[in-house]
Amino acid sequence: MCNFSLSNISFGAEKDSLFNQLTLEQKIGQLIFALPQQNDKEIKALGRENKLGGVVFDKYCSKNTYTYFNNLNKLPNKVPVLLGTRSQDAIHCLDNNYTILPDKFHLSAIGSNIFTYNTYNEIGKINKKLNIDFFLAETLSIQHHNSSKLYGFGSDPNNVLEKNHAALKGLHQSEILTGTTLPVASDFHETLNSNEQQILKQLLKDSLNIITPSEVLFEVSLFNTSFIHFVKDSLSFDGLIFTGDLSAGATIQTTQRNAIEALKRGHDVLVLSDHHLEVIKAIKSAVRQGTLAMEIIDEHFQKIKKYKIEKDTHIIEYSNPHELDAIGSETYEKSVTVLSNLDSIIPLPSLNTKKYQLISIGTRKTEDVFANTMKMFIDYDYHQIEHSSFSTAQVNLLLETCAKKDIVLINIICHQENSKHRFGVSYATEQLIEQLQQKTNVIVVLSGQPNGLKYLSNTRNLVLNYSTTPYAQKANAQVIAGALAANGKLPVSITDRFVVNTGEKIKNFGRLGYGKPEQVGLNGEVLSHLIDSIANQAIFMEATPGCQVVVAKNGKIVFEKSYGYFTYEKEVPVTNQTVYDIASVTKVASTTQALMMLDYKDSINVNSRLKEYLPETDSTNKGNIRLIQFLTHTAPLRGGYYFWGHAYDKETKKYNPTYLSQIKKDGFSVQVTPDLFATDSIKDTMWKWLLESPISTRRKYTSEIYRYWYSDLGYYFLQRVIESKTRMPLDQFVQDSLYNPLGTRTLGYLPLKRVNISRIPPTEMDINYRQSLIKGYVHDPSADLMGGVGGHAGVFSNAHDLAILMQMNLQNGSYGERRYFDQATLNKYNRQPYLHFKNRRGLGWDKPPKKGDTGNTAPEAPKATFGHTGFTGTCAWVDPDNQIVYVFLSNRVYPTARNNKLAKENIRENIQSAIYKAMETSR
Repeated sequence: MCNFSLSNISFGAEKDSLFNQLTLEQKIGQLIFALPQQNDKEIKALGRENKLGGVVFDKYCSKNTYTYFNNLNKLPNKVPVLLGTRSQDAIHCLDNNYTILPDKFHLSAIGSNIFTYNTYNEIGKINKKLNIDFFLAETLSIQHHNSSKLYGFGSDPNNVLEKNHAALKGLHQSEILTGTTLPVASDFHETLNSNEQQILKQLLKDSLNIITPSEVLFEVSLFNTSFIHFVKDSLSFDGLIFTGDLSAGATIQTTQRNAIEALKRGHDVLVLSDHHLEVIKAIKSAVRQGTLAMEIIDEHFQKIKKYKIEKDTHIIEYSNPHELDAIGSETYEKSVTVLSNLDSIIPLPSLNTKKYQLISIGTRKTEDVFANTMKMFIDYDYHQIEHSSFSTAQVNLLLETCAKKDIVLINIICHQENSKHRFGVSYATEQLIEQLQQKTNVIVVLSGQPNGLKYLSNTRNLVLNYSTTPYAQKANAQVIAGALAANGKLPVSITDRFVVNTGEKIKNFGRLGYGKPEQVGLNGEVLSHLIDSIANQAIFMEATPGCQVVVAKNGKIVFEKSYGYFTYEKEVPVTNQTVYDIASVTKVASTTQALMMLDYKDSINVNSRLKEYLPETDSTNKGNIRLIQFLTHTAPLRGGYYFWGHAYDKETKKYNPTYLSQIKKDGFSVQVTPDLFATDSIKDTMWKWLLESPISTRRKYTSEIYRYWYSDLGYYFLQRVIESKTRMPLDQFVQDSLYNPLGTRTLGYLPLKRVNISRIPPTEMDINYRQSLIKGYVHDPSADLMGGVGGHAGVFSNAHDLAILMQMNLQNGSYGERRYFDQATLNKYNRQPYLHFKNRRGLGWDKPPKKGDTGNTAPEAPKATFGHTGFTGTCAWVDPDNQIVYVFLSNRVYPTARNNKLAKENIRENIQSAIYKAMETSR
């Protein structure tokens, strides 16, 4: 039994005297628990007159009735009316903010019992918050070996025993009464096998307070006498035994007879949706006439009285909707069950080198969450079928369409829960799968009733989740994409192939996935509120026309949002698919990454001098500079070089025809703007100018290390080194060796080769050199002059893809089952070799400042944090201590780079700070 609080002893004494004054009719009324209907005047009156024992709310609850009895129970001189819910649907009906948590097969598919405990603990909390006294958990039942109906936590007896125990323990933390539904077959308990008997024994002995019979069509919802004697005498059950709804579809006379029969059999509580007064009168008459013993009334009355006197009213802390979302999301993720993976294509081995087709069946004009989630990982051709059934013509069309695809994903959303409709798996679906498997690789995803597996026995690659909810479909997609592991086990046997505990272990490929902030220890409400307010304020003050923000923690993107517009004219809104010029973030997203990959393979030593890789520099004033000096900005270089001074006359506003042409022609194919082309030799020419340029004479700290001076020029040299070692252009090397294998689709140089220009916001109106609005071409004029590919600038991306690259760094160079470098390499580049010279820089990476100094990170960012900022109003930061990736992208330079409000107001730093505030305020 529940261990009720003793804080209400005086309350109990008062109520005991009130119970002793009840009339026979009032005592009989205490045995009646009402199911509210549309017109509840009768049960409200019974409650006022102390003639009602309780109210049971189902998914069609009456909020008005709930409010009435909740208030009635607060009045003095009233016998309390016990309030109960019979499902999570009922809780949601009473509180629309309540998120229904995954139950039943979701929980039983997970090996760990903590998810079951947490789920039922939350169910208990919300019931307690609503002043509900008892909860009827239909999941706490028994899967009879002869039954085709799927009950409870499945058919593995050990698993069921453990899950039942965890669920009851969770519910009892809130000290509410707990009950369950059991089948009503006349020989139910007599035909249970030994395992099923053990489950029943545990249920009835393990602090269960209530049992109620399942509702069966055309049968009276009563336990038979032998079963009641069995649970009371053999199993020592002393809780309450409910009836089902005795008035459902029954006449007054039939309801009266069934009520009297129920009491004689040993039921304590009569559940009625109608005919309450008539039943009270009939029972009173039966007692007066001697056909129903008064002792029976007293016995049942005393049991109910005991619960009402001990009714606990203490308040407990309950979770908010965001926390419930997080619990639910994680349960959906952990319950994904991969039943077969014969072709070893789960997770997908490659995200952007295969041709994919996605077919969703049974979407019913609702959002296709599975398809939308897969879109975050792969490009695919899409076909949607709203209903479970479709024509042979559609099957043939799909067979023709999909034949040339490398992998076909078939997402089946099973809304049907009966065999008449094949549980949502139509014959056409079955045929389509079998015929497609003969032509190409097929992954089938089933969301919903597991009985649909009966028609998928020949499926080669099959993923199952036990619900059609968006959370379940999102989890399915992430398992297939390699962002989540799968360890779920089938809780029941469906066919000879799909028996209980079927399920393959699928590894997480370490790809960035999606989750709720609360799953990773962040307060989602605080996170959203702070970032929204900072980003919107930045747009309001015209620090930038728009921006993107991505926050990931523990391998999950928990915040991804876009704000504002491409320009202040507010014509094109920023979306998550918008592609920005990331400016100097290129230094770490391209050049530094390339060096780290080459260093990992011992192809480059950052302590070597430039002339060792580029012999032509030996006779220049740059040859003796070490690569590490370029990376840490300690080389004797100026901040930049005026390359355009050779190619453009600012006074006459004319281009030097030696280097630039306003039409594309032979020898001038390097596109700088849509109407401006550089000579084919421009890159080598700029290299010559750079080699001939003077070096800085600023202060030295050692014979080689100069005072820190931020310079783009070092990255021209590093780019040349990389291209010399790899024998290919920098953009091609990072695209082929890094960006494509990572699965990114927007990240890279020369964006117009990959994305439509309509997705790219403009940067600056360049009136100094290019005489045009820059859109789709790199903002940095020098990088643009050399064809758009620079070691210091030129990479474009959306925030999502840049976060993937940063996540790879957070994972010490590993992502998607591929290693780009190791932890030792990352540690080498993330160190601060000249911190004692007041230089905070790592090798390529920017770092948090020393205390009291200015920098580019939030003050809360730990010392281990690394990343970079960009001139166009961008940043990307990795915090390995807290497993956080933060990306901010904008085009703050529109329409002019003179607008520096973004930096002055610390917008990027304040958003980063919001992440740590959300972490501090998380429970």
